[in-house]
Amino acid sequence: MTESKLIDALKQLPTRERTRYRELAFSPFFNKNQKVRRLAVHLLKTAPSFEGPALEKDAVFKAVFGKGKTYDEYRLNNVISDALQLLYEFLAQLRMESEGLTRRTMLAEELLGRRLERHLPHALQRNRQLLELEQSRSMAFFLHEHRLAGQLDRFALLRETRSYTQHLQEMNDALDRYYWCNKLRLACDMASRNQAINAGYQCHFLDAILEGYRQGPAPLSGEPALEAYFTALQMLETETEEHYRALRNILHQQPPLTREELSDLYDYAQNFCVKKINSGQTDYYAEILELYKEMLKHQILLRQGYLTQWSYINIVTAGIRLREFAWTEWFIRTYREQLDPAVRDNVYTYNLAALYFEQGQYHLALQSLQDVEFSDVFYHMAAKLIQLKSYYELNETEAFFSLAEASRKYIHRNRQLSDYQKQSNANFLRLAGKLYQIRLNGGRGAGLNLLNQELDGPKPFANKGWLRGKIGELRG
Repeated sequence: MTESKLIDALKQLPTRERTRYRELAFSPFFNKNQKVRRLAVHLLKTAPSFEGPALEKDAVFKAVFGKGKTYDEYRLNNVISDALQLLYEFLAQLRMESEGLTRRTMLAEELLGRRLERHLPHALQRNRQLLELEQSRSMAFFLHEHRLAGQLDRFALLRETRSYTQHLQEMNDALDRYYWCNKLRLACDMASRNQAINAGYQCHFLDAILEGYRQGPAPLSGEPALEAYFTALQMLETETEEHYRALRNILHQQPPLTREELSDLYDYAQNFCVKKINSGQTDYYAEILELYKEMLKHQILLRQGYLTQWSYINIVTAGIRLREFAWTEWFIRTYREQLDPAVRDNVYTYNLAALYFEQGQYHLALQSLQDVEFSDVFYHMAAKLIQLKSYYELNETEAFFSLAEASRKYIHRNRQLSDYQKQSNANFLRLAGKLYQIRLNGGRGAGLNLLNQELDGPKPFANKGWLRGKIGELRG
């Protein structure tokens, strides 16, 4: 059952959370099913790999139902399903624990529904205190603000207060802030996706929203979240340097938004820079790296406590392009431990080798890749290309052609590589081999022109820039 959704979810849990899941399984409030308890204990014994004969279904069945029972897959699947539902309940509890305001809001709603008036003043006061302690002023904050004002208004009505209270107005104003903020954020997301994939999303009533924001009514004026999304939307719609700089200044000041919201805004700024780079303005690489440095500083790039491998690779790539080799090596080594352990060794080794290669330290690049077995096909293939290019630079003829042949066989046999990856890597190997042969023959003749024509054609090539550079060197 290694491919089951239950095992897939358990693999993602850190050790402490797996322990707490077991505790939940033995809590009679949440679970009284003894079979689910036995299943949880049995599966957790195979952590963290969750592999081996103990996870064969007949072994799992014996652990759950006892050795003397006849195997019944239907009964076993029912227990597995119940254990998965319990895991979902566990994840919901974790989220509830992390969102104190949401939990307190639900408590206040229950107290109001039960008309427990003696308990409400303290509960609502505590909610107000928690709201004041919130560090972000964003959509979630405005929604909590709206709900608290509504609860205070209902409590006043419960006590049959007929005099004016400010709570109804506060509820309205908080709802305005929530609506405008959410609407502008959605407008940004739609504009961004429309640019990326021509999706055709339409943000209805956007003109009225923008006009309302520009008029600056009291509930909206001075809200950093609204200013950030309004500025981002202007940048996305106009694609001008002026609005990019305005958004850049806002981000530099770290407005009081959630990590997820800041991440989206940084993505918009980075996509702006990528477009400029694609149009030939390579000075925007420096902008991208500075954005990444800010995100690292404020831990905006972390997902489930880890730095994603793609963010890690993108940062290294930007650092290499800007030839900030010392900083890039510092980053590679410093942030190694923040990578997910499942991919850590692959990602670290590959990126360190890529840095050494770009520095011209070809022996170090080869040394770092020596005797390393990459578990991921992407890194395996990319590492082989670094080795191949290093052999080319070091004039290691026999090693070059031997590796090229082995890599061709690997591409042909591997089923995990996409068709595009197979084509682009195979085309690189073919052209690199021709290039090396031309160099062995003195680097003259019409062969170089033919190689350039191939590069200009429609076929995909991995490492196209390197190939073009080597052709240029042979031409002199």
